[in-house]
Amino acid sequence: MYQYLLFDADNTLLDFDHAEREALRSTLIHTPLGYNDEIFHLYHTINDQEWKRLERGETTRERLRTERFVKLYEALGYSLNSTGAEAVAEVFLGHMAEQGKLIDGAMETVSALAKKYALYIVTNATAWVQKKRMARTPLVVYFQKIYISHDMGCAKPERIFFDKVLADIGDDRREAYLVIGDSLSSDIAGARGAGLDSCYFDPGRKGCGSESPTWTVHSLPQLLSIL
Repeated sequence: MYQYLLFDADNTLLDFDHAEREALRSTLIHTPLGYNDEIFHLYHTINDQEWKRLERGETTRERLRTERFVKLYEALGYSLNSTGAEAVAEVFLGHMAEQGKLIDGAMETVSALAKKYALYIVTNATAWVQKKRMARTPLVVYFQKIYISHDMGCAKPERIFFDKVLADIGDDRREAYLVIGDSLSSDIAGARGAGLDSCYFDPGRKGCGSESPTWTVHSLPQLLSIL
């Protein structure tokens, strides 16, 4: 039934939580904030909130880039001006670009699926960072193209993001596509809004809430049993 698989990247194929933790540690360890698990969890919460705001159109990518660090410093009793926030953001993204750890089962699953389907990446991310991260993995050779919100001028879950992807691939048959990702608000809701089938990657067994993905898997190799 499907011919094209549209994979999310972070926390679907790439271990974003590990990347975020290591990049934040390397960024903050020599600053007045220092680094510990409490600071990481605070940043993780703030960053997630900012990305959700971006998905809802309440902020811009440029503001997200620095605002998450301004809010982190404020929450810890420090102030950070715009120049300082830009400097911290630049260092952080540089460390993020070095992170290419894969989710368990990603390599075996992708290499098997590439024999039957055309594979693409659809990701909300900073373009140069995501391209470098993907280039650090052996997965990159299996994907026809990487579609990054930063390059496209729109982001998941906007319908226009998926419309642009389908137009570029050159096949507008919605039934031929499956979107695979870990985010209900970005991947699954975005697929639904674009009239595409979806597969929710839910390794933590959080459940689907009000969303109704076409499929749900709890590990990447499970995809091989439904595709």
